[in-house]
Amino acid sequence: MHFAIINDAHIGPSESGFEKGIHRKLVNQSETILASVITTLNQAEKPELVINLGDSIEDVNDRQVDIRSFNQFISLVAPIAAPIYHSIGNHDVRTLTEAEIARLLGYEKMYYSFDHGQYHFVVLSFQIIGDHTHIKEDILAIVPPEQIEWLKTDLKQTDKPALIFTHYGLAEDDMKGNFWFEADPHFALFDNRRKIKSILEQSGKVKAVFNAHQHWNRMHVENNIPYFTLTSMSENFKNDGIPTKAYTIVNLNKDKIIVSVKGNDPAQWEFRFSNS
Repeated sequence: MHFAIINDAHIGPSESGFEKGIHRKLVNQSETILASVITTLNQAEKPELVINLGDSIEDVNDRQVDIRSFNQFISLVAPIAAPIYHSIGNHDVRTLTEAEIARLLGYEKMYYSFDHGQYHFVVLSFQIIGDHTHIKEDILAIVPPEQIEWLKTDLKQTDKPALIFTHYGLAEDDMKGNFWFEADPHFALFDNRRKIKSILEQSGKVKAVFNAHQHWNRMHVENNIPYFTLTSMSENFKNDGIPTKAYTIVNLNKDKIIVSVKGNDPAQWEFRFSNS
């Protein structure tokens, strides 16, 4: 299996993306970055499919602007030659509802699963329980109860090894040194993550978990499940105006998984499955 992941494109008005007085998300370059990544995927990487982990837009708390940004993102990814599957991020749903984004994408809902080859893909959504509509930084999130029950049933019904995709983190990661979340680590992770991880572990089927949101590259292993955090393609990671231009390539078989973050802030991990 050979597939790609993109995330945190942050398409939006060019003057947005500032934090602590730094143009940390290079939104003024985001369209060019995304177009370049897509060209590379089509011409060089040729993945079987592409997963988008969300934060497709950089919201500006203006509904009409955010709708335009999301439609622009949809247009930008249209040339991807492989099938693409989308999830949502916190910036996507500040002024738009999950149901509205699903309609824009032609989806029934933003959490779902599908089979490809020998693997079962599970895309999770979330509910923000903080007041992010009024306070941009208040993005505390959970996997809501109805989705938890769906996840239990979905994993029980599949007979294939499963891969899990989320925007928020599930691993017990330390945010020390993280530009975005060092002061507020609870905003980087699902608030009810322990419950979700218990379901993944008890299923005995989950091979790997992938998330975005934190704008850095990490791997953690918990109870023999590897959790991969993937950086944003528009992140000004050295504060020098050079974006990561990141995308991720995943190669896996029954024995191991190799996760390679490409671009200007690369990372690579290999994890061997214990049942190999």
